[in-house]
Amino acid sequence: MSVLDPRSIITLSALMGLVMAMVLFFVRRSYPRKLQGGLRLLAASPLAWFTAAGLYGLRDVAPDWLTVVLANLILLLGTLLFSVGLQHFFQGWARWRLWAGLILASTPVVAWFTLVEPNYGVRLLVVNGLLCGLFLQQIRYLMQQPTSFGLRFTMVAMGAQTSVLVLRMVSVAAGLAGHSMMEPGLLQVVYVSSNAMSVQMLTIGAVLLATERLRREFEHVASHDSLTEALTRRAVLELAENELARLQRYGEPLSLMMLDLDHFKDINDLQGHQQGDAVLVDFANRTRAVLRRPDQLGRYGGEEFLVLLPATDARAARVVAERVRLAPPSRPELACTVSVGLTTALGPDDSLDAMLSRADQALYLAKREGRNRVCEA
Repeated sequence: MSVLDPRSIITLSALMGLVMAMVLFFVRRSYPRKLQGGLRLLAASPLAWFTAAGLYGLRDVAPDWLTVVLANLILLLGTLLFSVGLQHFFQGWARWRLWAGLILASTPVVAWFTLVEPNYGVRLLVVNGLLCGLFLQQIRYLMQQPTSFGLRFTMVAMGAQTSVLVLRMVSVAAGLAGHSMMEPGLLQVVYVSSNAMSVQMLTIGAVLLATERLRREFEHVASHDSLTEALTRRAVLELAENELARLQRYGEPLSLMMLDLDHFKDINDLQGHQQGDAVLVDFANRTRAVLRRPDQLGRYGGEEFLVLLPATDARAARVVAERVRLAPPSRPELACTVSVGLTTALGPDDSLDAMLSRADQALYLAKREGRNRVCEA
């Protein structure tokens, strides 16, 4: 059997697909639970492609309903699994029923033009048309996600395979498609080889996407408070230093406010720390809801928070501070008033330590004057 024989390439593709499926299957176990569902589907996809390639390799040995009809069905379902896996991986849910219906509806058509009126060209148009549609939908979906190397790699792999599928359908119209995938010849070898390469490239793309997502998860954990999802003290102070550098370069105003929940110790002592945690979470959520897009909320320590207000002068900062103070709790039992200390950068020579000191003094003044108020320094 020649190395360039389509059957040899399909057999090799099947084995490589199995290896890549195993790689993804074992890789997913080291990822957070919320990512494992999508990775499980992405791992099942090359396994389905492996099964389809194995059935294709049995052409002229096993019956056509197995090596053509069932093999094409599994190939399409494997591609749908990849699409669903990507959506689950990025957003935790997926739309799949329409495509599943189209794939199932195509099966009788493929069966008819295989078992009743054999026509390789029609089968090619039906199956490749669905594959193109699935790949184009995936490319469109990926274009809506935050860009990264893994994302671009996966889209290029899909785009290349879609181009091959389109050219293959054009070959049907030109009468160059032949009569079987197993026919010897350059066109069949290129087509089968591109399918084999696509399996590997898409699986590598899935691994890259998973690795990048895990890195982002670690970065999020390192920079966000695990209870309130506010920025950590270190992260919000780093942002404040960056904004001060922007002030020095461009002269944009900068304000910050220090917030402290009133009588929070009493909540912990009288109602328990679990209730105290619920109050903190609710306060962080309602504060984020009233902040503007550029504003950043950080947990400074305990029940104390810091809000960074880029490009905000004293008057605008006061408006934001009052909005935060008056934001209602999601439930009455989570109510807790807040005292706010507000300060604005005095100029390009101002320092973060000086601003924090002034905000702390203003917060102390708000507490001394009766709490549940905004004071400036």
